[in-house]
Formats: sequence, structure tokens, C-alpha cells
Amino acid sequence: MSASRPSLAGRLRETLATFRHYHEVAEVGEIARRYFAMNAFDGVLTAIGVLAGAWLGGVEDVRTVVVVVLTTAVGMAVSGFYGSYLVERAERERSLHDLESSTLSDLGDSTIAAASRYAAVVIALVDGSSPAAAALVTLVPFLFAGALGSDAAYLLAFAVGLAELFGLGAFLGAVSRQRLWPSGLKLVAAGAAALVISLLLGGGVR
Repeated sequence: MSASRPSLAGRLRETLATFRHYHEVAEVGEIARRYFAMNAFDGVLTAIGVLAGAWLGGVEDVRTVVVVVLTTAVGMAVSGFYGSYLVERAERERSLHDLESSTLSDLGDSTIAAASRYAAVVIALVDGSSPAAAALVTLVPFLFAGALGSDAAYLLAFAVGLAELFGLGAFLGAVSRQRLWPSGLKLVAAGAAALVISLLLGGGVR
């Protein structure tokens, strides 16, 4: 009697186990954390800059604000994904070719090669999604702009962005085993500086 086919849950467990193995072989965790923090930081600062420009330009229509930030987030996501994927794939293919040369063997069908391909995709997804998601979070206050008013929504959006930066700083502090508050405040200071400079540059517009 032929062996029964594995259940869907069994296949899913096998797939997840394979991905975990690739994750360890390719050392994805550390690289993904670095890309996440770096690009989420970029996403928040970009959103703060865009919102500052819209506020100083007198844009009060919520739809316009959302569309501007959304299209900016999409651009960052596409740029981050493809740029990171191409660079990461090229670097890992180079490392694989160097390993093949040193071992005089073909590793194209090896676990190392599969893990390298997996790493390129995962890191690219993190690189593309983190700045876009971080930028979109700043739009939350505009969901309540009808009740708050546009100026209050802008100010709350800036506050949300700074809160995100504090969270990122605290995350980096936890990773580096440093104190969370000082680490968070360092990124808040960077965001506040970017916001103040943006407002000063456009001070004559509003």
C-alpha cells in the first residue's frame, strides 16, 4: 500500500522548517534587522518632510495628503525592494561563486545556494516594506481630520513620526544592549532636527 500524502499542515510545517534552516544558513536575521531599522528611519523622515511641505503649502484636503504620502511610500517600497534584491542577489552569487572556486565543486543545487536565494528575497521584502509601512503610520491622524481639523492632524502626524523614531531607537538600544531611553531620544532628536529645518526652509510659504 502506498504511503499517504502528507497533510496540508504537515507540508506547511516542512516548508517553515526549511525556511528556518535557510534563515540560519544565510544569517538573515542580523541583516534584516539592520535593513529594517535603517529603512524605517528613512521612511519616517521622508514622511515628516513630505508632511511638513504639505502643511507649509497650505494643503488641507485630506485626500491630497494621503495620496501624496501613499505614492511616496509606494515609491520607497518599489525602490527598496528592487534595489536591495539586485544588490543582495549579486553579492550572494559572488560569494557562492567564490566558494565554488575554492572547493572546486558545483553548488548550484545545494542548500547554500537555495538559502542565498531565500535571503535575497526576504531581505528585499524587509528593505521595501519597512520604509513604506513607517511612512504610512504617520497618516493615522488624518483618519480623524474631520473631527480634529487639518492643523491638528498635521501636528499629531509629526508626533506619531517622532514616536516611531523613539520606538526604532529603543529597538536599536535593545539590540545593542544599551539603555532604551537614550537610544530612543537620539533618533527623536534627528527627527526633530529634520522637522525644524523643513519648517524653517518653508517658513515664508505658510
